This record gives sequence, C-alpha cells and structure tokens, in this order.
Amino acid sequence: MCDDGTGNHEMVANPRREQIRATLTNLAPGLESLRAAFDPAERATMSAGAWTGAPADRFGDGLSARARRLGRAAEQAREQLLEELAAEPEQVRRCETYGTIPGWPLTLPPVGSRG
Repeated sequence: MCDDGTGNHEMVANPRREQIRATLTNLAPGLESLRAAFDPAERATMSAGAWTGAPADRFGDGLSARARRLGRAAEQAREQLLEELAAEPEQVRRCETYGTIPGWPLTLPPVGSRG
C-alpha cells in the first residue's frame, strides 16, 4: 500500500525531473560541441580560401550538409530531453520514488577502510 494508512499519499518532488534537468545541464557542452564540430574544417578549407574550384565547392557543400545534420541531431537530442521533462509531473507519491525503504540504498564505506 502506498498511503499513510489514512488514504492520503505523501507527495514529494519527482526525482526523475531532477535527473532529466541534470542530464540536460551535463549534456549542454557536448551538444554545443556537436553543433560546432565541423566549424574549424569549414573555416580552414572554405572560408580561408585554402582550396578553390569545383572539387572544393563539392567538398564544402558536403561538409556543410554534415554540419547541418549534426546540428539537427544535437537539437533533436535536447528537444527529446525537454519533452521527457515536460511529460513528468512536478510531484509524485513518495512510494513511487526510489529509496523508499529506510536505510536504502545502503551506504558503503570507502574502499580500503574498515568501516
């Protein structure tokens, strides 16, 4: 049973929302790196004029297309996480969260200690 014996359920902050927020925060630099992954190559080969002519144009077009796809993939990953966050309720019943058993999860002493 998930209530306190009175039919009431203790509501608590949804831990999954915090996990998703933390994931968004931790992934943000990586997603930005993905968006900009081809920028140095585009600058070096195309903008700087290091290579010119039809083959260079085709190469540059392919590089730009890959950069756009990678940028879209990064944005889709971020959007998916935002959708997951929006789908989660702000609060859930305490029994629906992890660690509802007193003393769980067990805390272990550091490796090498005799605790």
